[in-house]
Amino acid sequence: MIQLFMKRSGSPVIVPLNLPASQSTITEASSQLDQANRAGKTEIVEIKSVIANLPSYLSGLDPDSRTQLAQLNRLSSIIAKMDSRERNIYAGALDGNSINNLNDVIRVAEQVSDYILIPNVNSDVTLGRYVAVTGQFHGDPRFPEAAWPYLDFAKIGAEYYAEHGGAYTHAGYVLRKQDDELVREKASQIQLDLSSSQTQASVCLPATKEELERVKRILGIDCFAEAAITKVSFAAPYMDEHIPTTGVCVEDANELAWAIEAMQREDGELLKYLSVLSVEQPGTMQEALRCAMNLDDYERITEDTYEYGQIVLRRIGADDELIDTIDGYMDFEKLGEDAMAEDGVRRTEFGLIRRCSSPFSEETQALGMGGLS
Repeated sequence: MIQLFMKRSGSPVIVPLNLPASQSTITEASSQLDQANRAGKTEIVEIKSVIANLPSYLSGLDPDSRTQLAQLNRLSSIIAKMDSRERNIYAGALDGNSINNLNDVIRVAEQVSDYILIPNVNSDVTLGRYVAVTGQFHGDPRFPEAAWPYLDFAKIGAEYYAEHGGAYTHAGYVLRKQDDELVREKASQIQLDLSSSQTQASVCLPATKEELERVKRILGIDCFAEAAITKVSFAAPYMDEHIPTTGVCVEDANELAWAIEAMQREDGELLKYLSVLSVEQPGTMQEALRCAMNLDDYERITEDTYEYGQIVLRRIGADDELIDTIDGYMDFEKLGEDAMAEDGVRRTEFGLIRRCSSPFSEETQALGMGGLS
């Protein structure tokens, strides 16, 4: 993630050090420098990084400082955990902040999630056009589409940039989320990044028919089949682990988002859905949607085997007085365990679940956390 090329003053030997590195690797590099010239001062010949502009912010680094070298190693570990999008955001966040020392460089790296990247916006003109397009999407009356031929996009972009800061990068425009007025993160369940032959756009789902039509106009398409879905993101945790994101269509994703939103209004419904997904293991988003539409066919079991045994007795007509009478003379736990097996109850990391219409097949016994064991 970060490469240091070091030498000792008075010696031509250059020693590379790839970070992040173990302490033994760092000690080995120091030993090689000592062999070249033990008395000389360590100099940095060159710094390379996957973050192209990062070396310019490390020019004052002292490689003889154990503290700074440890900080640099920590920084490299943070960068190593970033995906390509986060690295692009980090590069822009560095340029958009006042960086005075290594602590500032690390602080910005730790706060990457506080920034957003607007793809393909890297000039006042493209920013101005984005402001106008997104303004129309949000119903802003200042930029009606009929007026676009007469708009000074460069001026619009320059004014927005002056008011909100940020930085242009090769990947797009990076700025703090709290400073942005365009990409308001409305309460969404699923976000799709879309790409057409003309431009790119993101849509937060669930969305109304009118909102989806605005996205089509932004992309310059008549139907979503003409656009590629480049990324699918879920707001609720664990969804991305259990819902396939290949072969997704916007309409199915939107319907699923509406269903997930409804689940969040009922206590336990989201956990029930996650339990169903972990057992049913849908192969497509459409199958995951089908599970959501049929969620009433599943029952989330919140009782343990002891209580479940009592529930079984109540099903066949036993009242509380009878259950209290035989308590201590009957193994409710064993009855509950056997009944759960017969009912096809499955244990998942999200709790116990059973299918009401027909018990889960024996093949699902190995799924989730391995049946009831």
